[in-house]
Amino acid sequence: MAKRRCTKEGCYAPDDICVELASPRHEQCEFFVKARNTEASTTTAKVSAAATSIPWTGEWLRPEQLDLLAHRGAPRIIGLVGSSGAGKTTYLAMLYSLLFNGSRIENWDFAGSYTLNAWELQAKTLQVQDDGTVRNPDATPSDKDFHSLYHLALRHDSFLHDILFAESSGEVFSKWANNVNDPAAENARWIYGNAHAFLFFVDCEAIIEQRGRARRDIVQVAEQVKSSLRGRPVVIVWSKADLAKNMRENIVDAIKRNLSEIFPGAISLEISNYSKSDSDQLCHINNIGVAKTVLNLLASTQPLHIAPASIQTNDFFFLYRGSYGSK
Repeated sequence: MAKRRCTKEGCYAPDDICVELASPRHEQCEFFVKARNTEASTTTAKVSAAATSIPWTGEWLRPEQLDLLAHRGAPRIIGLVGSSGAGKTTYLAMLYSLLFNGSRIENWDFAGSYTLNAWELQAKTLQVQDDGTVRNPDATPSDKDFHSLYHLALRHDSFLHDILFAESSGEVFSKWANNVNDPAAENARWIYGNAHAFLFFVDCEAIIEQRGRARRDIVQVAEQVKSSLRGRPVVIVWSKADLAKNMRENIVDAIKRNLSEIFPGAISLEISNYSKSDSDQLCHINNIGVAKTVLNLLASTQPLHIAPASIQTNDFFFLYRGSYGSK
């Protein structure tokens, strides 16, 4: 008797992943159930790889597509937050380029991705030009309905973790920081509401060019991130740090003081996509270091500190401490 096969064209369950459910649990698929009472013909031609259908395209994921990862548990989401041009997209392109060329996130092993096309698209645009300058990826669209979730499957301590880097336009984050209920800030609200950790980008170039205005924008976004943080970790990323020497010291000191008050204990790292002074540290070591830092924070158990509520009432029910309360 021939081995049972799924009735859905292009699916090879039970020998491979179930196309319909995007998981190995083919027994739960209606197409496989229908095949239980039939025998597959041994002469049936194999469906060509080009005609095989898979439930994802390799492009960015959207929130409604996260059920692709449901069979492995809930993914951990890292939100990239920062103003326009702060280097969020460039960081993702740089991170993938480094991983593709053999760099490794310490204790985290690459195990696949549903969004390889999206990673590749950004990495290909990150190119060193003939004059030594670097062409950065195109800016993320500011459309409120545009979601770009980059997926990495990483193995850590023998467990497989699905990690999503969630990014939105800097313009959208500025609108969200000014008014969390702004209709044009929907994707920023989604990132803030669903992220388990944040990478907060500080643009060194903007500080050089805009000075006090850049400081105000940075602090405004940071204050909004703090508003309902609930203990979620934040890593501060100083982007374009190869230009850091050109920043005014008093403005930098003020920003660092503001951020230390808003995010006490947060780790800060300086990165660049290109640096003539120290490319190894800023480009190679620290870009990977940002990922390692936030992933390790997610992997460690974060204690929840809940301050006891101060009771402001004369109601006897709330004030009663038992018959021995006064002894």
